[in-house]
Formats: sequence, structure tokens, C-alpha cells
Amino acid sequence: SEAETPPATQKRRASPESDADNYGGDGGETQTDVNVDQLVKKMVRLALACEYARIPIRRADISAKVLGPNSRQFKTVFKEANLQLQTVFGMQLTELPLKEKVTAQQRRAAQKVEKAQTSSNTWIVTSSLPAKFKDPTILPPPRVPTSTTEAQYVALYSFIVSIISLSGGVLADPKLQRFLARMNADDTTVLGEKTEKTLARMVKENYLLKVVDSSGGEELVEWRVGARGKVEIGEEGVAGMVRAVYGAGKDEDEELEKRIERSLGLSERTTTNGVPNGNGQARRGRPRKDAVDDDD
Repeated sequence: SEAETPPATQKRRASPESDADNYGGDGGETQTDVNVDQLVKKMVRLALACEYARIPIRRADISAKVLGPNSRQFKTVFKEANLQLQTVFGMQLTELPLKEKVTAQQRRAAQKVEKAQTSSNTWIVTSSLPAKFKDPTILPPPRVPTSTTEAQYVALYSFIVSIISLSGGVLADPKLQRFLARMNADDTTVLGEKTEKTLARMVKENYLLKVVDSSGGEELVEWRVGARGKVEIGEEGVAGMVRAVYGAGKDEDEELEKRIERSLGLSERTTTNGVPNGNGQARRGRPRKDAVDDDD
């Protein structure tokens, strides 16, 4: 009869048999819930695999390798995957900043774009553990290829990111080479490979940004901190390295803290009444006169 015919707009409910197949037959999940759960698992696996290889997680990769035809589920899957990473692995997805427009050509190209890009749609996995657990005895370097090799690589890129940050965010290639020479790393590094190859790896993995500008007729090479370097190490990591080198604890050496603030441009990021403006990145540009030099 007409009363027995369900309306055309009524969605077909899953049968009791299909409900019983979900999560051990508790009957509390629909097929849509199961699909989202599987997508979340795939998202977590993608995030961990990308981070293992130090590859950024791009929105396009998530759509192609995780969501497929379920692109509308992005926000739900992303949120649930991030929650799983935090509760199970002590990690979280952190968005990378937009790539800097540093050359005149890049700036001109950006001006031609009608709508400025506001999001990089690219993420990496970072630790969400409390500071007291971020200790080498608790979180040792990965064992691939070896813990020693990984520790050496982390130390080297952290050092280079630090000297660039302390030099105002940009460092000319000759000056970087002088720093490396002082470490006996101007030809080969502690990794047993050519310095040029190690720097190329850091560029590929977004720890460093190599800028080659020949617009003035002469080729100039400058080094900046890459997106991963800004997020993974950041200003606090740079300040921590300086304190460790000079043997000072945080706030123990007032003069050292002032020099760190000046070199990182922290004192410049305040409003007129002295309240921080909330900008998480140091001002980038040419080295300032009070920036760290070769003698520091």
C-alpha cells in the first residue's frame, strides 16, 4: 500500500547483518562510520610514512592516496587522524608556512596572482609531548641507518639553521662556507659525504632554502631557513642550542638572552605598548648590524 512505501528521500538503512559485521557486531556503527574509520587509519599510515622519509604531507597526496572519491570527508578524516596521532603516538600534524618569495622574479609573479595564497596545504608530523619528555634519553634518534648517523645529521642541520636564524634569517654563501670550514666540514661532513651533497639533502628536505639570484648580472647565492627548519627547530630550538653552547640555562644569563632576542628579532615583534603581536616567525631580511658574526 501507499502507506507501506517509504518516501523517496528516506535513506536506506544498513541491515542488521551488515551492522553486526561492524566492529565485532556491536550494531552501533553505520557503514559511513566504518568508511571514515578506514580513511583515518590510512591517513595515519600516510603521515607516519611521510615523516619517516622526511617528506611533507600534501593535500593533493591526501586526496589521491587516502580519500579518493571521499574528498568531502577531508576535515573529518584530518581531525580524527590528528587525534589518533596525539593519543597513540604523541605526535601531531603541523602546517608548514608558505614558501618565501625572496627573489624579484618570485615577488613579481606573486603580484600577478589575483588571490593571495593563505595556506600551504602541507603538513609535517611534530612531537606533541610535554617538554619534560623531549629528552634524548627518552626520545633517542631513529636507528635507521644508525642512531649515531641520525644524531650527527640532526646536529648539523640544527647548527646551520641556527647560524642562519641568528644572522637575521639570511646568510651569504661565502659566510656559510667559512662557518663550515671552522667545523672542518667545508669539504666533507661527519656523515662521510661531500658537504655539497649534505646541503642538497637539507634543501630537499626543507630544512634549508638555497636562493640563487642573478637578476643583477652577477650570481648571488644566499641561504635561508626552510619551512621544515622553521617548524621542527624554530626560534626556541635555536635559542636552546645557543644556551647549550654557552653553558647557560634559560634566563640565567641576562646579557645572553638579550643577544638572542636581538639576533632572532624577537624584540622587534611587539606592538606600541610592548605586548607581543603574536607573530610566530622572526622578521626575515638582510642581516642586521647586531646579528651574530664570525667572531661570536
